Amino acid sequence: MKQKPAKRHFPRFSANLPLVAVAISDTDVITLRGRCEIISENGLGAQLPGRIALGEIVSLELHLPNSVWPVRVHATVRHSRSPHHGLEFLSLNESQRRVISRYCELQSQPARVLMIDQLRKLLP
Repeated sequence: MKQKPAKRHFPRFSANLPLVAVAISDTDVITLRGRCEIISENGLGAQLPGRIALGEIVSLELHLPNSVWPVRVHATVRHSRSPHHGLEFLSLNESQRRVISRYCELQSQPARVLMIDQLRKLLP
């Protein structure tokens, strides 16, 4: 019998955002520049050059268009099939959580439709 996948705590949304990941090993500091392709309030999917080991903790710098400042957060690698990596946020402060949550909200279809409708009303 095939097992059902675990239900996700937060919905995932498509993204195309610049991302910098820094992994620190015993002998080296590796900086990888890539793209965030999927995001949720719990983590993200990224395309990064190279390979990061499962369970490794990385520092992320994520540039969201709804924030003046980049979101800097620690994450653990939950999936790694180079160049695709699944990263789970370890601890977000309230400000980081709010920015990521708002970005996800803006990516949802109902929010986009509402925003487009409001913009059309403002344009001549």
